[in-house]
Amino acid sequence: MTAPILRVARRVAMAIGIGRQTANTDESRTTATVQVALPGGELHSDVPMVQLYGFASRPVPGSDLIVLFQGGDRSRGVAIASGDQRNRPTDLQPGEACLFHPASGNRVWMKADGSIAHNAPVVESSDVLRAGNGATGSFTTPTGLTVTVRDGIITNIY
Repeated sequence: MTAPILRVARRVAMAIGIGRQTANTDESRTTATVQVALPGGELHSDVPMVQLYGFASRPVPGSDLIVLFQGGDRSRGVAIASGDQRNRPTDLQPGEACLFHPASGNRVWMKADGSIAHNAPVVESSDVLRAGNGATGSFTTPTGLTVTVRDGIITNIY
């Protein structure tokens, strides 16, 4: 009776791993793949990298990866999360969230008081409408479209 329980326990223990990306992300396929080194000398290539719908990133070698192994089968891994402790923002306050670019240090962050701030360079133009609460007016986009705003709501694009 103990042997089946031990087998199940081992499969559960083998179902997740944390490792380090060792090569550039392969973006040539439908789903990006990575190469990951895990503790104990395990090296896995062509591991699919699943990302949240609507979000995309391309981690660089040296990034941390969380790999989920289906049914504890170490030959069937899927990278489900990535991070890079070398470049993460360390000045966030409790409750804040941040979208950041590791190479440049640029970021957009949602602060604890509800405000949104950024430190990225912004191209300013007199054609840009500053649409706060109740803004009304129109502007022309760089592609030639005219956008009309009334009481803070886009009412027409032509």
